[in-house]
Amino acid sequence: MDDHLNLLHHVEATVPAARGVHALFRQVRPDDDPTLWHSTLNNDGTPFQIAIADTGDGHRSVRLIVDPFRLGRDEVDRQGSNLAAFAQLQSRCSARAADRCRRFMAMLAPSFEQVSERRSGDIWLAADPSRAGVAIYVTARSRSPDEQAERLIAEANIDQHRAAVTAIHAVCTVQAYSMQGSRTGNLSVNIYWKPPVGMQSIPREIGFDLPLWRFGSHEGALSRASAGALTFCSTFAVTGDGRGSKLDLCNHCLGLDAQGCLATLDQFCAISSGFADNVAHAAAAQTAEIAFLGVRMRAGENAPYVYLKPVRHGATASAEYWP
Repeated sequence: MDDHLNLLHHVEATVPAARGVHALFRQVRPDDDPTLWHSTLNNDGTPFQIAIADTGDGHRSVRLIVDPFRLGRDEVDRQGSNLAAFAQLQSRCSARAADRCRRFMAMLAPSFEQVSERRSGDIWLAADPSRAGVAIYVTARSRSPDEQAERLIAEANIDQHRAAVTAIHAVCTVQAYSMQGSRTGNLSVNIYWKPPVGMQSIPREIGFDLPLWRFGSHEGALSRASAGALTFCSTFAVTGDGRGSKLDLCNHCLGLDAQGCLATLDQFCAISSGFADNVAHAAAAQTAEIAFLGVRMRAGENAPYVYLKPVRHGATASAEYWP
């Protein structure tokens, strides 16, 4: 067993929805070599995360997020490795949805001239081993905000959300984009961003729904978190006017253990015993670190997320990581 992949095996053994996650990783990184890890997905170069979410029906969903980056000789080499990795996942969605995702990646990714000197990539891929659908993430490390906004609106065909999309790019710092879904009818676009000052400075045009504290208190880790620890996610339906909001917290910044993470999420979400057990078991195995926490705002009950990364001994934290 590969030590650097122990997290995948452990989560697969303890979370029913994670069965198949190791095989999924091997599809995207078939010749994985930890000595070549240079990802900005995490703060130490590790190229994957496992997101565990409580679906609210007594079950959990699991998403594997993988950076397929290979240091290429030229633009064709790098793009080819990204496309080859996506080709391993495209059967998880309809042909039309896969085509939309490929175009999304091609239009928003930085050009080779912009990234040729970097030893890290700008594309991440994700899938749930037990459900249909894929996701493509693209970092926003290129072009001016105005140009990126217009590219996004045009390529994703989301002109119905123009006011919110342009407001995000005009006022906030955009860090990444994603497109996800299993068919054209349920595709959505996410924009990951930070406000200029704090939560009180979010433009009304964005329509972001801040989470409500369940116990009427602003005490706890979130209120003490620096602005750099918070990342906002605005979701826009490609078809129709549907929108959503999610708040992510960087645990590299907060430094919480598993119980502290669950206590923080409990300020916003009803935490089920099954979700708490899954998170506690994963963290107790010494193969995982909690990288991020997430809260997806929903009308009935907010949904909690925990993002796990593998422990990488002896790695140096990098300043060039997302967020």
